[in-house]
Amino acid sequence: MGQLGTWFGGLTGREKALVGIACGITALVVLVYGIILPLGSALDEAATRHRIATERAGRIAAQVRILKTAPPAPKAALGGPVEQVAGASAQEAGFVVQSNQRRGSDMAALIIPTARPSAALAWLDGLATQGLAVEQLTMTPAPDGSVSINVTLRRSGS
Repeated sequence: MGQLGTWFGGLTGREKALVGIACGITALVVLVYGIILPLGSALDEAATRHRIATERAGRIAAQVRILKTAPPAPKAALGGPVEQVAGASAQEAGFVVQSNQRRGSDMAALIIPTARPSAALAWLDGLATQGLAVEQLTMTPAPDGSVSINVTLRRSGS
């Protein structure tokens, strides 16, 4: 700092004024492009993410209200062994069933290695109309956005 002060002290009045102006312009550029614009951009992105999250929460709340007011789906009688009905239902929904094992007389365990989460949940929701109920469910997310499903199904009413 001493060398900088010595250097500045050796300048003429005109040079001191020009160096002062240059420092002021540099400080202004750093302030605008280094602080104000990035901060404004971050605030805009945060506002956009907040708006999207609020809209999503509103849609979910509306769907929950619809589900609460909807009459329960009629329970259907199971037309065959649990593992056959469950396997056929999964294949109709477009899933590749890796394993379909019978567990007792009225239960089956299915493993589906990859599925879209929305399609999997819709399929699981529709099982009640086929006379099946979910006993146990494990959904494991994958990095590509899909899920792995390990589900144990039982005959409804048992």
